[in-house]
Amino acid sequence: MKQALHFGGGSIGIGFIADLLYESGYEVTIVDIDRDLVQQINETNTFDLYLINEGYQKKQLTNLHALSSIEDQKEIIEKIRTTELITTAVWAENLPKIAPVLLKGLKKRVAENGQRVTILACENAMFNSEILRNAILALDASAKVWLDQIAAFPNTAVDRMVLASEHQDKKTIDIGRDYELVIEESKLVDPTDKPIKDAVYTTDLKKYIERKLYVVNCGHAWAGYIGFVHGYSVMRDVFSNEELVQLIRETMWESAHLLMEKHGFTEQDMADYIDFIMDRYQTPGITDMITRVSRSPIRKLQPEERLVGPCVQCEEHGLKNTRLLEGIAAAFLFDNPEDEQSVELLAFVAEHGIDQAIVHFTTISAGTRMHQVIKGNYQKFLTKQRRVK
Repeated sequence: MKQALHFGGGSIGIGFIADLLYESGYEVTIVDIDRDLVQQINETNTFDLYLINEGYQKKQLTNLHALSSIEDQKEIIEKIRTTELITTAVWAENLPKIAPVLLKGLKKRVAENGQRVTILACENAMFNSEILRNAILALDASAKVWLDQIAAFPNTAVDRMVLASEHQDKKTIDIGRDYELVIEESKLVDPTDKPIKDAVYTTDLKKYIERKLYVVNCGHAWAGYIGFVHGYSVMRDVFSNEELVQLIRETMWESAHLLMEKHGFTEQDMADYIDFIMDRYQTPGITDMITRVSRSPIRKLQPEERLVGPCVQCEEHGLKNTRLLEGIAAAFLFDNPEDEQSVELLAFVAEHGIDQAIVHFTTISAGTRMHQVIKGNYQKFLTKQRRVK
């Protein structure tokens, strides 16, 4: 049986990537820091998924194994040396944390003249696998000589509804029926050999990445940050507010018009895509917390990310970005003491003020129209938030 090594035992990691690897005929080894999860998987070599759109019918993944990222370093390195496919779903900001063990394993692989291996970073970030490749190179300058001889790093775009759950005192994951995994075909070890069944293989990945990031992730982030300002804690409540649902659609359409102009999507393409997204968000029985959706606000305010990226490009193309500017402002008010980036963001605003914070985190220059509108929205939302609380 084909072997795959996957880093990340979270909802995307097992509920999406491991599921597709299982369907593609791989025996999968999951690497994760959660000792209880590792033990649970190894007890039966299985993991249970529940299909949201099919009455939560159970689907069991088999031929699974798990290794602790802390305790099983030697075994992980050995797997890297021999496995046929490596994937990740650890959150983009954590890719540098897995780079050291990948470097060690790939060094052994190249020293033994092993076969070149495809490494797919399945993270919600632009050029995700390149981020991982650069993190490995940053650790060892000599790797520039041999890394691309032993590993290929196709970028990906990922999209599936996955929610952590629990059944009979065991960790499980609830998954949506529809999904999309897009892989940069030209960067595969062998572009004619498609490693994952039912993935989309393309030579124009950027349009898929931007459609996902600038419509799906953008809309979800906007709903989370604006929902927080309105005093909500559960995403379902945001999507039960008809006025906010209309504003979320308007936000997605601002990005959609940009993508139509940049990538040639038709209006019908985008209308169907937005309807698909909204239907998914409004699936009955889904409980998704705003703290989860809105986490890591500093990353989500970066210039190429889900809110600032489409907003700035709309400005450059002379397109409407009213709602996007609201979402950026609301992100500066997200307050979750358990989220390191939220704490850091609020501390920066408190010390330096919102004017400097906008420039620092988004790179939107002071004195520009966008900067002024974001600041005005922030002040408006700050007053509203205080009233709600």
